[in-house]
Amino acid sequence: MTDLHEEFGWLSEFGPFHDVSCVSFVRSLSPVEALTRLGAETDGIEEATFEELQERTMKCIDSDDKMRTGYVGALETDGWTVLIQFWAASIAVDRPLLKRLSQATEVVSINRNLHATDFFVYAADGEMVTWFDLLGPDARAGSDPDRFVDMMREVGLDPDLDSDLDLDEDLEDSDPGEFPRAFALARKITGFPFSQDMLDTRLLGAVINSR
Repeated sequence: MTDLHEEFGWLSEFGPFHDVSCVSFVRSLSPVEALTRLGAETDGIEEATFEELQERTMKCIDSDDKMRTGYVGALETDGWTVLIQFWAASIAVDRPLLKRLSQATEVVSINRNLHATDFFVYAADGEMVTWFDLLGPDARAGSDPDRFVDMMREVGLDPDLDSDLDLDEDLEDSDPGEFPRAFALARKITGFPFSQDMLDTRLLGAVINSR
């Protein structure tokens, strides 16, 4: 049987997603609504291709040495808005941003950072419900840390994993499948896949303030 995460294998090989990225899924908000919740000015929201998203991200980083701003791309599909960030200002690890974004709705966010750790986050109604490091899915936190344990098993993220491990060795030799598995879990929750074809559509993009 084909592993559920295999359709997301492209994320481990496709440029900035594999390096430092954050992809978030927000239910029932339009791209404009999601971006403004993150602090974007309405008149600063603009159309962008995927290539322009990367270029504008780098310009934003170069102009802010304190890393208090970031650039976010947004697209809408099947009742969810997908938010894409590269290299800075990750929604998944910024509690104030996540709280604002998830008010009266739900957010699934996956953070990738080769030099630190990768996180899976689920928030709803302004509350952190489930949070875990992809290298240690047994050590979950949040108001309901066990909500998705059955789904986690289905996609190969062992919720009962023994995390008494050599962290230095794990960071260097971690299973590259953990990152795609996080997106397989996101699909279980949201009901739709994040596909490479989506990157061919025009996005909306804006500068956001993380602090």
